[in-house]
Amino acid sequence: MRKLIIYVALLTCVGLGATKYAGEIFQLSPGVLNQAMGNTGLTWNGSLSAGWWNPALLATSSQGGAELMRSENFEGLLQQNQLALSLGGKTRSAILVSHIGIDKIKLTRLENEADSLSNSNRPVVWKTVSNNDVVLYGSIARSVKDKLHLGLTPKLAYRNLAENSGYGFGADLGLLWNAGGGFSAGANLRDFFTTRIIWENGTHEVAIPNLDLELAYSFALLGKKVPVHLALRGQTYAEGRGDASNLSFGEFSTDLHGGVLVQPIPQLNVMAGWDVDSFTAGLGVRWWNLGLDYAWRNGSDDALGYSQRVALSYSW
Repeated sequence: MRKLIIYVALLTCVGLGATKYAGEIFQLSPGVLNQAMGNTGLTWNGSLSAGWWNPALLATSSQGGAELMRSENFEGLLQQNQLALSLGGKTRSAILVSHIGIDKIKLTRLENEADSLSNSNRPVVWKTVSNNDVVLYGSIARSVKDKLHLGLTPKLAYRNLAENSGYGFGADLGLLWNAGGGFSAGANLRDFFTTRIIWENGTHEVAIPNLDLELAYSFALLGKKVPVHLALRGQTYAEGRGDASNLSFGEFSTDLHGGVLVQPIPQLNVMAGWDVDSFTAGLGVRWWNLGLDYAWRNGSDDALGYSQRVALSYSW
């Protein structure tokens, strides 16, 4: 274990000269229930997208299933489609494919490119393009001790931005500790060996590693008939994001997330939370092995508008 910690620390230091915001493609979180709970999920294994949130969660559940998700962010400006597959059984593994797209992006140029910008030579739209990202995640996990679990999520990406394309590869390292008494803690060191994006023109970007931490408390009400899960998450970056995050300390900044899930009956999940600067809420309905989930995130101060997600799932 000590060798692993030293190795991870060294790899993290390598990323200090990396490219700011290069890893944003991997930060768009999957999971409808997770979004409804304020974008939390490092300590909760009830999501079929658990392998993305914290691969160590796979060591604590034998549930298998498949989930199809559709997400429209910022009032439809950005679309996200996702297929999550948890293999279940003793495999302790999962696969997730995420597609992120932005359509009808207008490119402009001057009416007369040989002349400078002026009232008689204004920019005009000369074509529209789209951006598309496809990311493949594969997660595996194992238990080190009864209450300590580790997981790994390698990831591959294909990017097609306007008229440029490129490939990315990297991995996340997850840890889960069940402290007892309903308390648990999860950690995910994302892009822990400096994930790279290589473009067709020969240039490349390096994603700076970031540390994702979450504390949770699970209990039950009304004679242990109504399960409740509370979670508080903080994701820390070393990119100098400043006022774009909830907390900022020089080059380091932290985004805060909090959420609650209540299960008044086994077939119904009711969720609410706070995602950085926006309120979230959602419902999840189960009928036999089928599930239907919906999440809402209201518009934040940046005026980019609301986001909503819906997913259909089948569990075994």
